[in-house]
Amino acid sequence: MNSTLVEGDYIVVNKLVYGSRIPMTPLSLPFGHTYVDWIEIPYLRIFGFSEIKRNDIIVFNFPLETELPIDHRQEYVKRCIALAGDTLQIKNGRISVNGKWQKDVQTLLVPRDENGKKTVIDSSVFNPAIFPNSSNFRWNADNFGPLVVPKEGTRVQLTTKNLVFYKQIIEVYEGNTFETKGGKFYINSVVQKSYVFKMDYYFVMGDNRSNSVDSRFWGFLPEDHLIGKVVSNF
Repeated sequence: MNSTLVEGDYIVVNKLVYGSRIPMTPLSLPFGHTYVDWIEIPYLRIFGFSEIKRNDIIVFNFPLETELPIDHRQEYVKRCIALAGDTLQIKNGRISVNGKWQKDVQTLLVPRDENGKKTVIDSSVFNPAIFPNSSNFRWNADNFGPLVVPKEGTRVQLTTKNLVFYKQIIEVYEGNTFETKGGKFYINSVVQKSYVFKMDYYFVMGDNRSNSVDSRFWGFLPEDHLIGKVVSNF
């Protein structure tokens, strides 16, 4: 998040603004990762007084640490650049949300080096480390999408091509069994041609665009991983 946040900064996180998340592992010690995993409470968030907004700086648990309970995964801080239902595209380093080019926020500016020169990756360069890590979508950190961020209640048709976006959501984040057999998709042992999302998802990026492991690399941020909003730093 340099230079919005720098090493050694303290940040104040408001856990109430989006609604406080009920602890999922109630039998655990504070300020550490000691917990009893045989008692886990399903995701529940009490009523908040604000919805998450684009450009909010947020703290969340890192989604890919699937070997740990959600509330014991590493805390990350990034900027939310796209909300559930938004269509995101990055083209030559510029970010478009729902067809509108974003301006005036540090993370949305075209990356530049210390001499002010643009450091944009050419669109012909494919980076397999970029989500969804498929040669069918030859994207890189500065040329990405368009991509629709999943929204609770939205139904999507499942295809062999778009499954790379949704398999992690269906199987891991939303707790279903998933299998492909004979060209058909089985969710919880039932043949399905479509899927309805159970949660909202978000797309986050670091302000230090050229040195940030964010949604461009690991994908969507599930709603139940959200901890709170950064309201100040010092």
